[in-house]
Amino acid sequence: MGSLRIVAAAASLALIAACSPRLDWREHRQPAAGYVVALPDRPHTTVREIRFEHPGGEVRAEMAMLSTGVGASLFAVGSVRLPPSALAPPEALDATLSWFGDGLLRNVQATRPVAADLGAPAGLGPRQLRAARAFSATGTAGGGRPARLAVRLYVVDDQLFQLVALGAEDEIQPQALETFFDSFRLLP
Repeated sequence: MGSLRIVAAAASLALIAACSPRLDWREHRQPAAGYVVALPDRPHTTVREIRFEHPGGEVRAEMAMLSTGVGASLFAVGSVRLPPSALAPPEALDATLSWFGDGLLRNVQATRPVAADLGAPAGLGPRQLRAARAFSATGTAGGGRPARLAVRLYVVDDQLFQLVALGAEDEIQPQALETFFDSFRLLP
């Protein structure tokens, strides 16, 4: 749950700002995590241990989070290697994805996510895409201000990638979401 707290804390700080953000997109390579993504402004990296109960037993892993806040908006990519018990059988993988998704929804006090279609991430190559989920939701963050959350979750081989955009209601324009999500690609 530590990585989810990081996103919530960063979102709260980002939502305090009142000005409209100017998004200056820059590509950021994360060779150790195996991806490239465009983020507005200079990102920060944090690593936290995550732990959660799972049908296959307790899951413990380290999640690396690359995030940046611009104005009242937050963009973040988390990556974590998952143990085999979190990936198989299919019910275990579903429980893992639900834990990550539900935690993000709780951070903005949202209860009704809207699912979206999601294909494979760019650069997949011969790797196995085990699962992909996309959803958005509205809720509150940063002192009760209305907020919008957009999420993409990919499980590739044994690695989960969590892409999160969070901002004040109507602050993140559809074009910014498209730029962020479409820029994500896996490194060979």
